[in-house]
Amino acid sequence: MTAPIAGVDGFISGLREWGIEATVRHGVVTFVVAAIDGAFAGRPVEVGVSVDELGAWPAVPPHWVHLPSDVGFVRSNTQASEVPGWVKHSRGTTAWGDAAHPPQAYVAHLRAVVGEAA
Repeated sequence: MTAPIAGVDGFISGLREWGIEATVRHGVVTFVVAAIDGAFAGRPVEVGVSVDELGAWPAVPPHWVHLPSDVGFVRSNTQASEVPGWVKHSRGTTAWGDAAHPPQAYVAHLRAVVGEAA
């Protein structure tokens, strides 16, 4: 059986290929990344993306990044996350569509996002 590549299952399967375990809670796929630099450099930080935003994965990457409330930014468009105690931040990706492995590219994006956190 071939691993799914699209939608929620494809996103989670793609993360697993890179050794990242994901869990779905409160409608959000959560997993851990380490920031590239900044205040959280090298530290594991739990992140999440809404299941609702993964319907068109990998053609369209998730826009909102869910983070624990202690991970914030100087400037951010925010909304309440479905995960209690978390906030979702507007963080779009650029130059999407040419990644050889979309989950790896998206994790790199999230590591950079967390690296911008204050």
